[in-house]
Amino acid sequence: MLKLIASDIDGTLLQNGKRELSLKAVEQIKQLKEMGILFAAASGRQYAVLRNLFEPVKDDIAYICENGAMVVYKGKILHKDVFERALAEEMAHSILNREDMEIIVSGEKSYYIQPKRKAFADYMLQTVKGKVAVVDDIFKVKEDILKISMYRESGLEEMLPYWKKLFGSQATVVTSGHAWLDMMPMSADKGKGIRVLQKHFLISADACAAFGDNLNDLEMLHEVTYSFAVSNAKEEVKETAKYETERVETVLEKIIQQGGNWNE
Repeated sequence: MLKLIASDIDGTLLQNGKRELSLKAVEQIKQLKEMGILFAAASGRQYAVLRNLFEPVKDDIAYICENGAMVVYKGKILHKDVFERALAEEMAHSILNREDMEIIVSGEKSYYIQPKRKAFADYMLQTVKGKVAVVDDIFKVKEDILKISMYRESGLEEMLPYWKKLFGSQATVVTSGHAWLDMMPMSADKGKGIRVLQKHFLISADACAAFGDNLNDLEMLHEVTYSFAVSNAKEEVKETAKYETERVETVLEKIIQQGGNWNE
């Protein structure tokens, strides 16, 4: 029987630009809890944003936040990876020097932005929401830094090799959707988040399932026996996953019907 089910959010549980969970997904998470199966939201998003998204079940699930840099359950931080300050500042300088890119610094409690364009500030404050602080000098942020991200509306996926060449030997560098690229401490990824939960709850990989669509989900899929790619996933994700599904809810419904097990 499964004991842990983790899902990426954007592009996986939320598809086609949707910003709210389906009522069906919320009810399924409640049913899974009653069956003794823990649901984990695994995302590049911050903890506060994820709690808002999962409001009806916010205290019933685990959170793998910031692409694995922080893992939280019942308000307790189970694990946190942070950057050394010098490296974080070097990354920030590299992003700020590019006029076409915006920077987002993720602390434990807030996002920090130093916007070059009003449209980006509006997007972060009104669409992304969560806890966002607009600052004049990103280098004066006092919090531990969990993740440094860059945003370019026209897309960043083709820039991944460039940023990996710059910082790939010192950090985990991944795309997180079309317009986002994230850099986390070298030890941080969603797979690490899964391992933290497995260790904390004494759950084996054979009792775990995970869903993903993008390259930042690959490590997570490797840590579970039952790995699923959604149909809109990148080819490398489909090649890594053992199964493919159009929607997460379809598989969750089948798991519930089968008493917490997955049988094709």
